[in-house]
Amino acid sequence: MRGPIDVLKGRVGGFTKMEIARRTVPCYKYVLEKDGEQLAVCLLVDSGKLYRFPYETLKGIRGLEVKARFLRGEMEHLRLREFQPGLCRYVERADQAV
Repeated sequence: MRGPIDVLKGRVGGFTKMEIARRTVPCYKYVLEKDGEQLAVCLLVDSGKLYRFPYETLKGIRGLEVKARFLRGEMEHLRLREFQPGLCRYVERADQAV
């Protein structure tokens, strides 16, 4: 939720709009999903963490709010690992691994 001060300072989700744009880079990767390999929109955060980005239809402030959630680390369940150039799979947490 955006308050009046956030609107005046240009902040979304606790980050400035410029910081969100600087720290997140959209890209396309092939992701191994349950129904096979699919070309998907991914989000590279801080030049090191790669996430699946299923919210590609969101625009404007809504899209920035979702990207701020990625920056805060709330979307770890969508984290990917690139094991070949351009080919990724989901990172399983220790409690979900078989």
